[in-house]
Amino acid sequence: MEQKEFSDYIISGLIRRYPQFENCCKFKSHGIIDIEYKSKQGLVTLRVTTQDREVTIGFSANENQFGFHLHMSQLGASTPDERLNEAINFIDDIIGDKETIIYSNIDGYMLGDIDEIRKYQQPDELIAATVWSKL
Repeated sequence: MEQKEFSDYIISGLIRRYPQFENCCKFKSHGIIDIEYKSKQGLVTLRVTTQDREVTIGFSANENQFGFHLHMSQLGASTPDERLNEAINFIDDIIGDKETIIYSNIDGYMLGDIDEIRKYQQPDELIAATVWSKL
């Protein structure tokens, strides 16, 4: 499957599940499509990209760069169908407040176990746990 066909398949599947993503698409060169979906209060942006025929989901560090991110292949998904299904499950968990979102004033927004992250906390670092609906 070529990049454009892969992107069209993944993005159309995501928009069917999340119609609010339709106006959040950015069409890039070589058939890559990004979705940048801001939280209700605009404090964080959920970012999805189809680059390299992979589905990558994370939070934007700035307008053009991922901070925390995860490839659906890291969750065992290898086919386009599997990647789409994993992406839907992952996004459901984030925007459905099932995933704890950690904020660090040094590293930005990420997912993880706050107790584990606190083990590596820097002296001047502030760390807080929240969920999508509060951002």
